[in-house]
Amino acid sequence: MISISEYPWIDKTIDGINISSLPHANLIEGSSGVGKFILAKKIAKSILCDESSIENCQGCNSCNLIKNNTHPDLLINQDESKISIDEIRKLIEFANLSSSVSGSKVIILQNCENMKKESQNAILKTLEEPPINTFIIMTSGKRRSLNQTIYSRCNKILIRDLDQNEVTDWIKSQGIDDFNFYDYPSYISPIDILKSINNGRANDFLEFNRVLIDFFLKNDNTNQSLKKILEIDLSVSNKINSIVDILVSILKSKQIDKYFSGKLKELNQLQFSGEELSELIDEMNELRDMHNKVSGLNEKHTLKYFIFKIDSIIK
Repeated sequence: MISISEYPWIDKTIDGINISSLPHANLIEGSSGVGKFILAKKIAKSILCDESSIENCQGCNSCNLIKNNTHPDLLINQDESKISIDEIRKLIEFANLSSSVSGSKVIILQNCENMKKESQNAILKTLEEPPINTFIIMTSGKRRSLNQTIYSRCNKILIRDLDQNEVTDWIKSQGIDDFNFYDYPSYISPIDILKSINNGRANDFLEFNRVLIDFFLKNDNTNQSLKKILEIDLSVSNKINSIVDILVSILKSKQIDKYFSGKLKELNQLQFSGEELSELIDEMNELRDMHNKVSGLNEKHTLKYFIFKIDSIIK
């Protein structure tokens, strides 16, 4: 398992944070899988550490409790897929309790983009006037998705996306020498890439890209391509995201006259209407958002619709 110290972009971000003067309400924003929770937990350790310095701590009681997920002064929401009004009430109740072990209390509220309007309204007063020595650290994977009043009451911390060289250098620093950034969709975070490699799932993205390229080049017909796409063990969101990712690259290559090289070189021969392809990308983005919000949508029908539509646009 990789330790926190092995995420250099997280360390760089926290180096710019003055823990001793940290505001009581904080919001960490960044793409999915870029390490928002890792940063939030490291900030929490810095606040609660008995030595008041994480870098010099030799394993104090508070840091050991956090490591074992048993610190009584640290509250972390468990079901971050939804943040109900009841969970916000429990958070507020915890904030008003006296600390048990440390001189402060820390609340980490993950994936706040999933908060409903009533939950956002319920937490506003606590953000504005938190109890003394109580720190709230919120994370969000979707920028500007919260009530504007929440933003006005929080200290904003942004984790930027890594460029391809930074991702490649980090993956290789973990002992994986045969890594190729271009084998993965651009939306996949470095942490998720490493997880897919460690879990033996790296070939799923490689296979999906190969199937898409064969489809674009008409090496397979639409029904053959659809069958292969459905058989690959990736989530429907990952499949839609991967299709959108390569379509955006194809569209941009034509718009700025920047040609593909290497294994994508053959895609330079594709002919299509830029306007139609752009409209299709927008439609797929909308459907991806719908899939994220609504369970039970038929994957086969969704992908079949887009595969046949792509086939009619790209020649």
